[in-house]
Amino acid sequence: MASPQIDVDEIVETLEQIRQRGHSAHTVFRDWVNLMLFALQRRDDPYLGIVDDYRERGDMDHPEGQRSVDLFSKAFGQLQERMAATDADVLGAVYEEYGMSSDAFGQHFTPHSVCETMAEIAGFAGESETDDRQTVLDPACGSGRMLLVAGRKQPDALLFGQDKDPLCARMTALNCCFLNLDAYVIQGDSLTVEFQRAWQTSYSALGGSVRELDDEVVSELREWVTNAFENTVEEGNHHIPEFVRVRVLASLLSYTRITSCRTYLLSDATAYSRVRR
Repeated sequence: MASPQIDVDEIVETLEQIRQRGHSAHTVFRDWVNLMLFALQRRDDPYLGIVDDYRERGDMDHPEGQRSVDLFSKAFGQLQERMAATDADVLGAVYEEYGMSSDAFGQHFTPHSVCETMAEIAGFAGESETDDRQTVLDPACGSGRMLLVAGRKQPDALLFGQDKDPLCARMTALNCCFLNLDAYVIQGDSLTVEFQRAWQTSYSALGGSVRELDDEVVSELREWVTNAFENTVEEGNHHIPEFVRVRVLASLLSYTRITSCRTYLLSDATAYSRVRR
């Protein structure tokens, strides 16, 4: 099992019932993620577009409660229960477990225990040393597991996650919404500072919310993030301005300099930064 500390068998079994009706595992998981994301944004048209794809396969012949749309909803409820019980990246664990039999998935994320340790190394285990709001960036966020750990330890932090895999970006957006965190999640290649799409999740006393940003706001977000990291490390040396603290999380292996971000990232490609807002 990909994440032994998180039991996702019940969710996987529910999704497997849908797969056995002639769908690939990757299609089922992708549609499940999109249905949850569209539902939370109250975007009816794309939501119903996915539902119609399953109706066309004779899905409505199944009794109520056993139709694919019912099973998707059931898996959503099971996901919420497991996240409430564990406060962890259950969605990423489902991705790993469910995708073990499919080459279309092909990713495994940093184990939860390692994320916890890395956050402690980065200094996120205690109270903030400054009154400035902490900004946390993971430029290869996967399912957002690192961000969730940082967000639990520093609930007031502003989180930034980026991944070039569309499915991973969507999982991160969902996770940040589920855990009621303030975050921006970007779909695009961080090495080329590519911003294809972006979502914003927001904290509220009633629970998290998520919305996809329009192109103009995405462009403004790209400019803000780029400027922030150009100011993090001056070109040609490692001087860090006093109003910026850069904390780099490690995988204990060699690091690669990402020139476009003006910072250093270890091979786990995760950086935690403090930027004055």
